[in-house]
Amino acid sequence: MPAETETPVETEQEPVSEAETETPAETPEAEAAPEPTGEEIRAYVTEENNYKNWELWPGTGELEPGKGPHGDQITIYVSDSALSAIDEKAGVMPEGSTVLKEGYDSDGELIVVVVMHKVEGFDPAYNDWFWLEYDAEGEIIAEGRVLGCQNCHARQANNDYLFTGDLG
Repeated sequence: MPAETETPVETEQEPVSEAETETPAETPEAEAAPEPTGEEIRAYVTEENNYKNWELWPGTGELEPGKGPHGDQITIYVSDSALSAIDEKAGVMPEGSTVLKEGYDSDGELIVVVVMHKVEGFDPAYNDWFWLEYDAEGEIIAEGRVLGCQNCHARQANNDYLFTGDLG
């Protein structure tokens, strides 16, 4: 016996306006979400989404006195999604957020760049932060689940592993 086939039923649809078919503009962060590798994230923050165009962490300035291992002076940049989380007191940074700290010596010479980039599912034990450190020439020093970064920042686990300001 031959199989029966259904005839599609045509329905009258309202015309769709051009505005309804347009895709909302994506932010550079959403467009260029890097893979969780040091090279990809370094390229993302320097070439694809130049961090020098980002805002500074609210309430901080350029070449502030440094604390800890990042240099005698520091400048902290935040991506748009990180800035929104800070402004909204969101408690945690959303996926794709990036916090980048430039570390300088006492003469104001750049010596290191450290990056915290939130990657969903990357490292749930540390709120999915991918850690990256590279020198002034762009040579990667450490990347991924960096034990030294994790051990130090674990003291701020209740603030999404961030020292600079309160997220809650």
